[in-house]
Parts: sequence; C-alpha cells; structure tokens
Amino acid sequence: MLSILAIAVGRIVRFIIRIFRRGGGSAFPGTVASSIAPNLLSDAIRSARHGLVVVSGSSGKSSTTQTLVALLRAHGYKVFTNPSTANIKQGLYAAILQFGDYRGHIDADFVVMEWDEGHGAALVESLHPRLAVLTNVYSDQLDRFVDPELVVEKLKKIYDHSDHAVINVDDKNLTQFVNPEKITGFGLSPSIQPRPSYAINFGPEPKFEPSVEVSKLGEKSLQVSVPARLLSFETKADAPHQALNLAASIAAVSKLIEPDWDLVEKTVSNLPPVFARDEIASVRGKDVRFLLCLNPTSFTHSLSEISDQTNPLMIMAGSDISDPSWLWTVDFSKLKHVDVVGGKNAYDLALRLMYQDVQVERIILEADKAADAFLELSGPSPTVLFTADAMRRTRRYLGLAK
Repeated sequence: MLSILAIAVGRIVRFIIRIFRRGGGSAFPGTVASSIAPNLLSDAIRSARHGLVVVSGSSGKSSTTQTLVALLRAHGYKVFTNPSTANIKQGLYAAILQFGDYRGHIDADFVVMEWDEGHGAALVESLHPRLAVLTNVYSDQLDRFVDPELVVEKLKKIYDHSDHAVINVDDKNLTQFVNPEKITGFGLSPSIQPRPSYAINFGPEPKFEPSVEVSKLGEKSLQVSVPARLLSFETKADAPHQALNLAASIAAVSKLIEPDWDLVEKTVSNLPPVFARDEIASVRGKDVRFLLCLNPTSFTHSLSEISDQTNPLMIMAGSDISDPSWLWTVDFSKLKHVDVVGGKNAYDLALRLMYQDVQVERIILEADKAADAFLELSGPSPTVLFTADAMRRTRRYLGLAK
C-alpha cells in the first residue's frame, strides 16, 4: 500500500515540477517517494527476473551503462535502467516513478544501474547486486570525496556486497582489494599508449590477466580480444579511456549471458553517444555539438576534439566545481578565443583563459542567458564545452532534457 501511495504522490510531484520547469523534476520526486516508501527501490529490483547489475567508478559510468544496456537489449532481454544518468539515490527512485507500474514493480529481465560511488556504497548492502562493474579511480572530484582513498573504500564496499565483479585490472586502486576468483578482468594491451593516469597509490600492484582486452586502437576503430575471438568495431570511442568503457561492457555482458559476438559488433558500431558526450543536437535550426567535461582529464580530451577554428565556441563552468582551482591544471593554449564563457564559475574560468592569452568575448553566469547569447552567433561549427551542472541547466533550458 505504501508503494502505491509513493508512486502516486511522486508522479504528481514530477508532473507539477515539469509544468513550471521544462525538463526538470528528475530527482526531487524520487526524494518524496523514498520518504513515503523506503523499500520502493529494493522491491522494484526484486521484481526483475535476473537481478541487479551496477556500474560505478570515478569515470566512464554512463558510457559503460549505456553500452551494456544496449547489448542486453540487442540479445532480446528486457532491461530497466536509469536513463537520465541520475545516479544518486533520489534519481534511482525517480526512475522507478517514471518506468515502474502503479505498485513500483518493473517488467524486466535485468536491472542495470549507474551508481554514484557514495550513494552506491550506502545502498549496496540492502540491494546486493548480482554483478558490479567497477571502472576506475581517478584523482578528480576531490571537493566531494577529499581523497581518492575514500573512493576506493566506497567501491570496495560495493565489491564486497556483490556476487561477482567486472574490474579494470590496469588500475591497482581496484586490484588491491579483489579476490581473483570473484572477478572478470578487463584492460588495455601493454602496447597501447598513452594510458589513463589513475589516482596515485603507493601500495602493492597485484597482476591479473584480463579476460577482455583492448588489443588495438585506430582512428575511429578498435579491436577487443575475448576468449577465442577478436572483435572489431567502427566507433568514435577510440580513445584509451573510451575503449576501456567498451571493454567493461563486453566483459559484463559475457558474464551475464552467452553473447552473439557478431551482434555485439553490430550493436556497438551503431550506438549513439551518451547525451552531451560528443553529442550533436538540433537546436533552433542549428546542429550544435556538446562535449561534457567532468574533470581535468576529460576537459583536456574535449579540447583535443576541437580546433582553434571551432566557431562559435562556448565554455561553461557550473556550480558542480566547488574548487575552481583545478581549472588551472587544464591547458587551454590551443584556443585563440572563446565567444561565451558561462555558468556559476564563469569568472574563474574566464580568468584562467585570459591568463593563457585566450580572448574571451562575453561572460554570462546564467545558463539560459548564456545559451541565448551563444545561439545568436553565426558560424560553421557551434560547439559547447560544459561541466555537469552547466550541462543539465543548458539542456533543460533548450528542451533537450527528457
């Protein structure tokens, strides 16, 4: 009875919010529902036929989740997921509101959820995943977690309370706490350079052979070796960290089902990008390119994807940057000018750009006003780089949020 009430009230709250805030309401209704029926999420997951799969780590969660969900669906399985990448507790409850029935039950074979490290660690004991996919530990988001060691502790808790785990065996932050009998490993071939730079860890470095290995990277293509097979993909996800996300998804699907490898190759090659991860969206008659920048590493990668001729260009730093000093670790020297700098931390970002001799045309803190000013500009390749908070506000204002 509480579940029925929670679903009804949560959906009403979601409806009201979306009347007044286009594209909004993805998390708060989940907070309301969870306060009414705390067991709503666990009851929904138990209604799935083949259990819960979670994806967590510092980076790569959304891409890994998207690919894994697509692979399972391509094989004919019904999958419930949190499609808006709302990976905190409230967002997970909100996904039940959106896609569950009136009792909060879901018609699914698998539940595949992206988990924030902190919220996942708090939920894992009660939800007990069948499989945990752990991507990496980077030295980012230190304003949230203070030290990467705390991220390791949270991921270890997720690992400890899961039946099995898919682990990045190149990251010794993860390999130090795992049991070889409880993991399926993925990683990069030793020949692939440069390699991702994981959080510094002075402990031992256990060695595990990956079951799934990225063996070759080319321009818009890559090869992944699985037992008795070499898979080839045509994909834009050809950077080492993106290839690892794909390897994680393949390792997970091979643990969950018997894959049709030809279907795996076809499915991956046809995948669209996760929203804002090098997404092209039509906005007011223009094709606008969106690049999400979560930390110094992804900022640097996004900058490598554009040229000094990209025009017009907007870069936004939102309220998710609690400590803007990390902007000074990003090299913006390839840029000549930026048309609009936006977001709550726009002045800090503009200062960093100007110190690197980048001409800044306009500074606008409000995401909606910055978006309007940017879209009034003409140019052949409108491009936006933004952090997560600025991304959510901008996409919501432009009507791109679902």
